[in-house]
This record gives sequence, C-alpha cells and structure tokens, in this order.
Amino acid sequence: MRRLSLLAAAFCVLLIVSGCAKPAQNPTHQITLEFWTLQLDTFKSTLEPMFLEYESRHPNVRIHWVDVPFSEGPKRTLTAMLSGHTPDVVNLNPDFSAILANRNALTNMNTALPESVKATYLPVAWQGATLIKPGQAPLAFGLPWYITSSVTIYNQAILRKAGFEHPPANFAELSDFADQIHRKTGQYGLMPVIAENGNFLKELKKQGIPLYNAKGHAIFATPQAMEILATYVDMYKQGWVPAEAITESHQSAVGRFQAGTLASLSIGPNFLKIVKENAPNIYKETGVAPQFPENSPYKDFSLMVLVVPIKSAHPKEAVDFAAFITNAKNQLALAQAAPVLPSVTAALDDPYFAPEQAPDLMAQGRAISAKQLLGATAAYQIQPNQNAINDIINHYVQLAMLGKISPENALRQAQTEINTTLELDS
Repeated sequence: MRRLSLLAAAFCVLLIVSGCAKPAQNPTHQITLEFWTLQLDTFKSTLEPMFLEYESRHPNVRIHWVDVPFSEGPKRTLTAMLSGHTPDVVNLNPDFSAILANRNALTNMNTALPESVKATYLPVAWQGATLIKPGQAPLAFGLPWYITSSVTIYNQAILRKAGFEHPPANFAELSDFADQIHRKTGQYGLMPVIAENGNFLKELKKQGIPLYNAKGHAIFATPQAMEILATYVDMYKQGWVPAEAITESHQSAVGRFQAGTLASLSIGPNFLKIVKENAPNIYKETGVAPQFPENSPYKDFSLMVLVVPIKSAHPKEAVDFAAFITNAKNQLALAQAAPVLPSVTAALDDPYFAPEQAPDLMAQGRAISAKQLLGATAAYQIQPNQNAINDIINHYVQLAMLGKISPENALRQAQTEINTTLELDS
C-alpha cells in the first residue's frame, strides 16, 4: 500500500504537469458522462433507473456506466488519468481520494456546490470526505455516498455461559470480559484487529485522544494511549484474544464468529446477512449492540465517495450528476437494495431506519447503526498519505503485541515516523 501511495503521488504530479484531458466538446452538442463505480453491478436494477431519470431531465446528457472490480479502482483510475481518457465521475474510497486531492487532481466540492446542497449531507460524512491541511482552506475532495458503520454483534450462548448478559460497553470492562469468557468457556471474548488499516488510531479517537494538533502534527503518543495499547498487549500475552489478531483481517474474525469460537465482534451490520447464510445456528444466538465504546462521540464508519477529476471534460455536468446520484431519494433506494447507510440526513431520517421498523436482527443492526451515525459529532481526519500512516501504526502495534517493543516506545516511534511522513507530503 505504501508503494501504491508513492505511485499515486508520482502519477498525479505527471497528470497535472502534462495537462491530460479529454478534448472539450461543444456544449450545444450531446455529451457523455463516464461514471465509474466499484463492483456495484449487482445493483444494476437500482442504479440504471437513476441514470435514465437523469438523462430524461437533461436531454443533452448520456451516462456511460463502467463498473470496475473493487481492488482495481485506484490503479485503473490513475491509468485513465494518465492516458488522457479521464472519467467524469469516479467512485473511490477517501484514503485514495485524499492522495489525488493533495496533488490538485480532484474538483473541490466546497467551491463547486451551493451551500444548500452541501447542507443536505450528514456533517460527519462531509468531514470524512474533506482534506484539512494547516494554513489552507478545507478541500472537500468528493461527495459522500454510501456508508457502513459498525455495530457489536455477540453470541448470546457464550455470554450466558460466562455470566454476561451483554458485551462490554466501555474500555474499563474489556479485560475482565476477555478473561472471564476465555476461562469459563474456552472461547475468545473478542478479536481486536487493531493492526489492520490503521485501526488503532481509530481506537484512540474513540477514547477521546486527539490524534493531531492545529499545526497538523501527530500528538497521539500520550500516557492514556500507551495504557490502552498496554491493555491490548496484556490481553494478547494472557491468551485472551486469538494469536492471529495481529496479522489477520476482520474477515478472519467473522470466520471465528461464524464457527462459534468468538463471543463478540465489531462489524458492519451488513455482515449479519453473511452470518445468517453461512451459520444459521449461530445467527439464532446472535444479539446486536451499539458500537464499542458506546459513549464515544466518534463513531467509526467506512465511507465511499464520488469524485470529479479536475481534468473532466464536463466538470459542471459531472458535479451535478454526482449530486443527483447522492441525493436523498437515490441514496435511500441504494440503501434499501444493499445493506448500507446513506450519507444524507434526510435519507437517514427515513422510517426504514427507525427502531420500531426493526422486526428482525438485520433490521435492528441497521437501526442501531443509523442512530449512532446521526448522533456522531466527529469524523476521522484523513491525511494526504493515509495509507503510509496506516502502515506505520500497524507495524508498531504489531511489534508491541509481539513483545518486541514496549507500548510506550511503540507509540513514540510511530508518532515520530508519522510526523516525518506528514512533513514530506506537505
């Protein structure tokens, strides 16, 4: 991923210097907007009516939809930009979008959209699609699209056997929960994948620890943060969490939950459908609770955005189309077709996400996830080279968990390296 980040930066510089772009067309003629999505062909019946509606409202516009495999999105986007055939609207994740935005390759939605349209998006979603650099105006690199926000799912049978009714609600309860579950049931209470995708920094933010100061410098290596990492290190050393927690992804944790060897799991409510299909007996014993810890103003969420490359031949129409696809009506339609959340407040307020409309477990998970997202007051601050930052914190958390370095030194060294990375990328 670090190599990809460096390639991205290099390619984007070339993009800007070369001025690659599709040739401009006469605005009185029919134009075609090329719209790239990431592996959404399953929802063809939901998306295509949106394209037809937009075309009916704009007779001079045609939408050419290209669906790209999820893993190839960044690479193919860069290749297209360098070739001069730049798509007009692209579905990307915020981390990669921030790399492009830092190289002035994306349209700034703060200046491209009227305030009335910007105000329709959930504030934390807009924050999650914004690059903030000290001394510069915020750069909204894309329009928020669909979101997943994790909840806690738990195996009620395992909890009952260990004497618990619910999973931990705060960090102070975590070690005792892990200890009791393992001693009394032989299973694991949790599998914290804190060395994946920069997750430990998000854990610190949930605990109210500032990650960066006003000058943009990393400041997370505090005594409280060191204590949190030391707690995870101790749980790992005691054997209360699976050994593969420091090397495997959340997919491994889902596998353990489905196998009945994991008592609780922090995951998007969309995974409940997978549990139901793959492990129906486990699903019958599954409960759902808010994201851990329950009292945090920051709720972790994964966001996808729609960006408009600066070299789009039709930037005005592209921004308008992106706003149309992400409006309340269309986001609600996608959310109802797929187990995701919309990023506009009006859609999240729909009765579809209300607790009283939650007759089954999946609906309960959806309602809890929507409620906590509506109540969130802070978003994770994306950095220009977030992938490199993730690699650094993952590395030092792994070293600490393996006992090769103290939690204190791990966080100090990670902070130093991250600040070096931020300075090089400024």
